[in-house]
Amino acid sequence: GDELYSGAWLSDFQKTGLTAWHVCTDKLRVGPMTSCDGELLQAFCAQTLARLARAFASHFDVNSQRSARDTLEALLTVHAYGQTLVWKQLALALACAELWLGTWAAAASLNTSLPATVRRELLMLPAELLFDSKALPLTDKAARQQVAASLFSSCDGVFAFLLEAQSDAEQSLRILSAWLRAVRKAQIWLPTCDAAQPLRHLAGHLCTILAAAESAPAQASELAQQLAKWNSAPQEVATILKPLLQLIMKDSDLSMEIVSEDSPAWMLSLLQVLAEDLWPKAAVGEVDLDSELIVKQAFKLLDTSSVPWLNADEVEVEASIQVWHSFAETLHAALRASDESTLESSRRSPMFAHPEKRSRRSQDRWHLTGERLREATMVNLLFQLLVQKLLDCMRLPEIPEDEEALELLQHARQSVEAALRPWAALLTNADTWIAELWNPLQEVQNTLAAMGENDEGFMSVEVSRDVETVIWFFGAFCSCLPKDQVAAAEAASHAVSALIPQIHQLDAALPPWKALLWSSVCRFSSAVNSKLPAGSEPILLDWMLCRPPTDAEAPTMLEITELPYAKAIEAACQRLPHVATASAAPVGTTTNANIGEKLLLLAFGTWDPSVKLEERQMEAKTYYLSALRSAMALSPELLCQSLVSNVLPKLSMASSMEVKAAGSTWKEKSAPWPATRLLFETLTTLLPVNRPADESHPSIAVWRQAWPVFEDVLLRHHVDAASDQPLKAAVEALQRAGIHAPVLLAEALQLFSKCLQERDVSEVLPSAIREIVVAIPCPPVDPGKAAELLAAAITIAAEQVLKQSQAIEIPEVLAAQFELLAEAVRPSSPGTAGQGPCEDRLRPLLLSQRVLISRCLSLVSLALPDCPSERVSIQMLRFTKHLMSNEEAEPDAHRALLQTSLPTVCAALCRALATQDFFTESEALAEAGELFLCAATVLPEQLSPALSAGLSQLDLPDHSKVLLEQHVQARGEWSKKSHWLEQLQQIVVEWHSERRLTVQ
Repeated sequence: GDELYSGAWLSDFQKTGLTAWHVCTDKLRVGPMTSCDGELLQAFCAQTLARLARAFASHFDVNSQRSARDTLEALLTVHAYGQTLVWKQLALALACAELWLGTWAAAASLNTSLPATVRRELLMLPAELLFDSKALPLTDKAARQQVAASLFSSCDGVFAFLLEAQSDAEQSLRILSAWLRAVRKAQIWLPTCDAAQPLRHLAGHLCTILAAAESAPAQASELAQQLAKWNSAPQEVATILKPLLQLIMKDSDLSMEIVSEDSPAWMLSLLQVLAEDLWPKAAVGEVDLDSELIVKQAFKLLDTSSVPWLNADEVEVEASIQVWHSFAETLHAALRASDESTLESSRRSPMFAHPEKRSRRSQDRWHLTGERLREATMVNLLFQLLVQKLLDCMRLPEIPEDEEALELLQHARQSVEAALRPWAALLTNADTWIAELWNPLQEVQNTLAAMGENDEGFMSVEVSRDVETVIWFFGAFCSCLPKDQVAAAEAASHAVSALIPQIHQLDAALPPWKALLWSSVCRFSSAVNSKLPAGSEPILLDWMLCRPPTDAEAPTMLEITELPYAKAIEAACQRLPHVATASAAPVGTTTNANIGEKLLLLAFGTWDPSVKLEERQMEAKTYYLSALRSAMALSPELLCQSLVSNVLPKLSMASSMEVKAAGSTWKEKSAPWPATRLLFETLTTLLPVNRPADESHPSIAVWRQAWPVFEDVLLRHHVDAASDQPLKAAVEALQRAGIHAPVLLAEALQLFSKCLQERDVSEVLPSAIREIVVAIPCPPVDPGKAAELLAAAITIAAEQVLKQSQAIEIPEVLAAQFELLAEAVRPSSPGTAGQGPCEDRLRPLLLSQRVLISRCLSLVSLALPDCPSERVSIQMLRFTKHLMSNEEAEPDAHRALLQTSLPTVCAALCRALATQDFFTESEALAEAGELFLCAATVLPEQLSPALSAGLSQLDLPDHSKVLLEQHVQARGEWSKKSHWLEQLQQIVVEWHSERRLTVQ
């Protein structure tokens, strides 16, 4: 018939349950049909049985389940030699039935007279049905444990069967890998099992495995990955993995194989898995693997993928660098685990036993002491080799004007910077690591000194490339140093200081290399300055102030050099003294005043109100003004006098001109409302740096004088729809004033409230209020007074969103509003006090407004089911989760509010889980799971009926809906929350699968 109607009819037929079951089994009992129509009919019947078997326990009562299972087995026997699609679907149906019944056993597949291909399929299916995207949402604990026990007990026979036939090595290794994955994951259901037992069985077949690996290296790589993930028995894994890796990686020349898509892909994924556990353990001598062999392969891969302007494969570049990131992160995580365990042991009272869950969690993590790491010379050597390799690979193209090549390299360098963070955190012994780290910088120093002696007059392109790469690398490395690595930061400072006498030689570079070299030095100095301890003098500030990017004779490079320069200036100025001392105040003040004059020239020296500014230029001026604020922190009177006399009048006049032209359209690349935004940034520059300002601070009078401008912008001026300017700039300035000058907080929040009431809702104001909630300094600000002011503003913001129906249709507004609400009602962590906003004073003020909170929960119930934004959904769930607490001033009233809202919230959440695809991913799903768990703790008796009522509204099969109820009720059976969330994810994935079938 017509496909449009027949497809719907067939889908409806499958929903008839047992009726469809009996019809399909009847059509299949006759054996394989040979006609075209007959083959299509039987294929559909087999697919129908497979679909129904996913809910086998729901379709059949206890008395008929065995008979239905036997029917499937008989049908499989009849069709085992028929068309592949039919017997594969019947095998799937049989595996589903046995898993639900808890009767699955590998022996049934091994001892049957079915063809080998069918038996392999029967062995492969449990692995897929337990842990892959096709996984059955098994909620019965006993059934899970039975399957896990059967997997473990069947390993020896299964391994022998899979490896006995060398004719199909690829398929055998593929199934063996899937089987190992299933057995490894099944350990979570058998916490007392011997995790090494399957590996000991597998070791008995090592020779056969190696023989298969020679003919199927890609599949052998997948097997190696599954072994490498088996971190519960590292020594037994190494017995098999070491010879397997030696076979896979021997004489492997990836530079020759780069034309093959498969080889680099599987080698890359194998190296990534090894870097996440066993390779670092081997590098410190805890596991017997050939670490040098792995290192060679990782470097070969980096060689073949890290020349982006030749290879043009950005993804592969990032992935090859990610291997080294993972290696260092694994070591760093082990160090943290060891430190946390030591700290916990020192805090633990001898009167109490170590909590079981905490002990189990500690045992799951690898522990590596700092002493053991320092003794591991291999790790030290690896980093030195990695540094040299990166210096070779990350050089700028010979023609830096090549925009495409330069962009690809910038992306690669960003990946390197991310990879360097865990390496920098491993600097636990400054003497052994730092002494050799700076050798490339010493070579740069020698190169520049030789240039001065030779008096060549210019720097060649090759030297420029080498020098720029070294300076960039160490700038990236220093930016990754942890804040507590004082020794490393000081070593970096000394290295830069040693370079300073020769750094003027960079001025001899030809354009555009001079601009790029200057920029790299600025990034380097910015990184070092940001890591120096308080009180340290900034480095290279004078040098940078004398070399703005506009003087580098490379206007085409301004787009990539101007912002790094401005950021470096800001970082250096932030190191200047902000608190006067008896000895240093006079000298520091004079010096800072001179710096301030140069910064004013950078910000406004060439500024012409009639010339449009690009956003990049606006941002650079913002950094200059921030630097000026830091530089003049000791002289607020002088700063105010200078800006009020020389800058603010011009900005005010230019801002007035912008108001008159407010209806005009800004040019495509130009920044809207530049003068007005600069006016607000300049006012922000007047705010104090460290201590909150009181009425005596000179900036307060200037701010009050400028208050009418803020009122005009917030209440009357036109706002650019694309950028929210100048409203955004004004609100951000007021936000910073509320934090750094709390005497203005009340007036700022009142102005926010008026703006909320008189303008259409936007995300700008809720976001600003949230920043104040997070950053308001309590003390010295009175937490009670701050809480009252904030509660009033938050109430008005929430009421305006609730009042304006169009707000629900603007994701940015909803996200900002619920981010504000979630933060405002955030409680202190269990067992602590004073960690919530305003020292826990803000939350009770908001919760006492029960009508408002109830309306916000109603908005969650209304918006969540059809909300297409993951960010909005997460914030709504987080807000609701933060409300789930019994520790309130009026617990009975609060509990009654939650109890009233729970049914509609549950209904909304269930519908969202079933319809929004992002809930199949971990982040959004975790928030949903956390809400279920919190509700179960606070309202254990009310959650079950509320959840049942919510599920009843879903257009899903009853057996699918029951899965969620059972899973929430069985939450106490899971030893780890992460495992409970994984099972919840499987249930949600099953719902989406059902929904897609329904839509089809």
